[in-house]
Amino acid sequence: MLWIEEVVDDDKVVDFSKSLSISNLLARLLLISGIEESEQASLFLEPKLAHLSDPFDLPGLKDAVLRISQAITKKEPVLLIGDYDVDGITSTVIVKQNLMNLGIDPHYVIPRRKDEGYGLTSEVLARGLGLADFKLVIALDCGTNSYKQANELKEKGIDLVIVDHHQAKGDLAEGPIMLNPHLHPNQGEPWRNLCTAGLAFKLIHGLLKYLREEKMSRAFEVNPAESLPLAALGTIADLVPLKGENRILARFGLKHLGNKPSIGLQALLEESGLKLGSPPEIEDITFKLAPRINACGRLDDPEVASSLMLESDLVTCRKLARQMNKYNEERKAIEARLTEHALKLAEENFSDKTAVVVCGKGDAWNPGVVGIVAGKMSNALGKPCLVLAEAEDGAYRGSGRGIQGLNLVDALSQCQNFLTHWGGHPVAVGLTVEKANLEPFTDAFVTAVDTLTGGKTTPPSLRITSTVEESDLRPELLNELKKMAPFGQENPEPVLALKNIRLAQNPRTVGDGSHFQFSVRNGTDIVSGIAWKMADRMPPGDQNIDLAFRLKWNNWNGQKNLQMELQDWKLSESD
Repeated sequence: MLWIEEVVDDDKVVDFSKSLSISNLLARLLLISGIEESEQASLFLEPKLAHLSDPFDLPGLKDAVLRISQAITKKEPVLLIGDYDVDGITSTVIVKQNLMNLGIDPHYVIPRRKDEGYGLTSEVLARGLGLADFKLVIALDCGTNSYKQANELKEKGIDLVIVDHHQAKGDLAEGPIMLNPHLHPNQGEPWRNLCTAGLAFKLIHGLLKYLREEKMSRAFEVNPAESLPLAALGTIADLVPLKGENRILARFGLKHLGNKPSIGLQALLEESGLKLGSPPEIEDITFKLAPRINACGRLDDPEVASSLMLESDLVTCRKLARQMNKYNEERKAIEARLTEHALKLAEENFSDKTAVVVCGKGDAWNPGVVGIVAGKMSNALGKPCLVLAEAEDGAYRGSGRGIQGLNLVDALSQCQNFLTHWGGHPVAVGLTVEKANLEPFTDAFVTAVDTLTGGKTTPPSLRITSTVEESDLRPELLNELKKMAPFGQENPEPVLALKNIRLAQNPRTVGDGSHFQFSVRNGTDIVSGIAWKMADRMPPGDQNIDLAFRLKWNNWNGQKNLQMELQDWKLSESD
């Protein structure tokens, strides 16, 4: 793997450090992240909820607030339709909980992936509309490209509010109130990269602000901060850039999640092995909470997750959390089998191509895990990968994951004549291909990727934030790094390097034998490290090596110690 060390002018680091009265390391981290002004740095290092912009700055939000407030005043039946992933579920729960607190109890439905598809489809709409005589439908994390369904609602005399962050693919339906930042191409706004959970938080903030101005007494009793944990879950799980307002929502949402979780989230935290009383780490969301929420939708039972978040009885919540854990274990087993099969197909058919399209049918090709499999393949192969499963109607539905420097939406737009449904983000897409179009679509997609990448794949690389000395491995260093948290998209966790060092002792395998532990001396103490799933390439204990790692706290048996999490190692050039 190629190591690429971040380059920053040393004089600039020193000047920035002095102007802000911070360490050189922290100044370096800020400059690497593109923050070069003192005011910008202060806002980044000390974010506040008060720094959130006026919700009414968002185009479409005022119209959405007025229509929803009308529904509250007139006690109109309201239907919420959300997506089946973490962002869609959390945004649906945010809106439902707050509308309930404001005096109406909206119905909601979340699509069953296998027979209703993604988002605002005619199938899920039919199921939802059968629940009551609705006057208003609110689509969450979907709907921007639902031209047909928007017109169906318009013909029925039902108003539609769309809260979504997916990019538009073509003409937009006339009539819906659309709250979608990507429909407004200006750049630099603090709300530009909000996911739907973030947009839902802004919508509720605006609604409460308006209703308080209208002197509605119940609006003064509702605290929007109670929605912060859900907004943070959706924001972190949906991999949007953790800068600007996303950073504020993530930071304060994690704080509330650790200290003031709802009954449902408390049960989920417990089932995930997380303790209350301190904010969860980003990894806890990414690898523990989000997979359990997503597993429900992947196994076609998404309303288990939403029910947990809406439930107020702890016994019931714990039962639901156990069910979510069971789904997650099933999901992992299915995913492992499918990943192995899909990688074999990729090697057999696309080893000399810049992109991969694999497909299959049968129980092994569960449509609920194809997105995860596509992501694992993309990381392993360094290529954009599409994984498609045959549905009951004979069409192939699936997901794709991209690579750095390639916009998957642009790639699919060049093949859209072969697609019956597609959409998503630059790095993650969903699509449907009729069986007859599968072969020409595959050829067209590979050609599109060739055109956009110049026929070149990006070699695996690792960006090194800073090289440190063994003596630097102390709590003070980690405390400095943590000032940049929460880490995520466009604010990656720093990767540190130690150069030309020797391990304190020979590494040894741990766990199931696929991981290994190692250690180095910081002068007076031994600092331990862990290498996940790297036991097949353990470093030597008797040669000088370079280590690339992330520095973390390891909480074990009531003790808190530094721990290096290995990313890569290589023999030192001077050895």
